[in-house]
Amino acid sequence: MAAPLGTQIRERILESAAALMEERSFFDISLADIARAARISKGTLYYYYNSRDAILFDLTDRYLQKLSDDLLVWVDNEEKDTSLPRLLRYTFSRGVYDKSGSMRLFLIAEAVSGKGDVRDKLLEKYAHFKNVLAQKIAARKPGADGEYLAWLTLTVMDGMLVQSQLKNPALDTDAFIEATARLITEC
Repeated sequence: MAAPLGTQIRERILESAAALMEERSFFDISLADIARAARISKGTLYYYYNSRDAILFDLTDRYLQKLSDDLLVWVDNEEKDTSLPRLLRYTFSRGVYDKSGSMRLFLIAEAVSGKGDVRDKLLEKYAHFKNVLAQKIAARKPGADGEYLAWLTLTVMDGMLVQSQLKNPALDTDAFIEATARLITEC
């Protein structure tokens, strides 16, 4: 059964906004730009979203949920080696090389600069992601402080994302991921 038309239009709006954000800052994108990219009228866009912030909120939710879902699918796949070093490499690589990394940095900046709803959503998803990671780390390394190692992983992942987005030539990201996964595994 096909998705209802409203769901399809909402999804098209979000896809179009996300694609535009890969090209330029969300601040430089108008609702008219999003409507044009989604091939709908501005009136139709306003029916689903009355502000850019509402679109941003749904993009945040969708993006962070996908990261979480992808981690769970990967880590629960019994056909894969999901040992602690591989779990850490996957988490770091996904966090750094995800094509939507610039959107994650934008969301973090929005949350830090006072967008309370974005901040709340981001904190909720970080807590969820941390809990999943802590549980999976503890299962792979009994006796380890899974909570601490999960926060360490998320914090390092965000730092690597910043360096990656800056295209810092002084950081060999792949080597850093390997060394960090090894270091955390030895903790």
